[in-house]
This record gives sequence, C-alpha cells and structure tokens, in this order.
Amino acid sequence: MVSSMKLALLFSAGLGGAAALCPFCGGGIQTAGAQPAPAAVQAPDTATVRLHISKMTCGSCPATARLALKRLPGVYSAAVTLNDSLGVVRYDPRQVSPAQIAAHLTRLTGFGATVLTDSSKAPGSPGAE
Repeated sequence: MVSSMKLALLFSAGLGGAAALCPFCGGGIQTAGAQPAPAAVQAPDTATVRLHISKMTCGSCPATARLALKRLPGVYSAAVTLNDSLGVVRYDPRQVSPAQIAAHLTRLTGFGATVLTDSSKAPGSPGAE
C-alpha cells in the first residue's frame, strides 16, 4: 500500500513537473521535471578571531563559553579550550566585530575575554593573504 501510494505521488507529480510532499513523512519527492532551488550566489565574508578567555575553572566552562559565543548574531562557529584558555571564533565582519564578540562573551558568562593580536581573515576569504 505504501509503495503504491508513493508510486502514485511520483507519477502524478511527474506529469506536472513539480515536487510533491509525502503524506506519511512530509518529505519532498522531487521529480525529474522540477527545478532545484538556486544555490547561494556568494559565500559570506568570514573572518577569524582568537580570544584569550580567563576565569574558566572547570571542564564545563569551555562549553558554556562556546554556546554563549554562538548565540551572537554573525558568529558562525566557536571552539574553546580550557588548557590554553583559547577561543577561536569564525564570524561575519559585516555583522559583528572582535571587540563586540569579546564584550558579548564577558557579558553573558562573566569570563574575561581579550582579543589576541594575531587574529586574521580566514584562508580563502576575500581579503585574506
């Protein structure tokens, strides 16, 4: 019954050249005639900042810092390590600055955050050397 229902959906969707939704899971079934969604025209500008994060005392502190950093609009990813008190943040410089990232982390967690001077553009991004 399920295969015949899916076959009927494929067949009827194929006649119109459109995509259909599966009544069981809600997933899309795309037919050969349907057009794929357009890809993003340009990748966002990405920069990387390295932060020295102080006042982290236990194993859960890096996770707390990482989650706080990822809550800031414009931050794509964050990695924080306890051993060297280091945070590495990938972000969109059009939306947020390194100083705003450090201030946000301090405001949300109480950790001290200092921007390290060797921060630079991510490799492969516009303006990278």
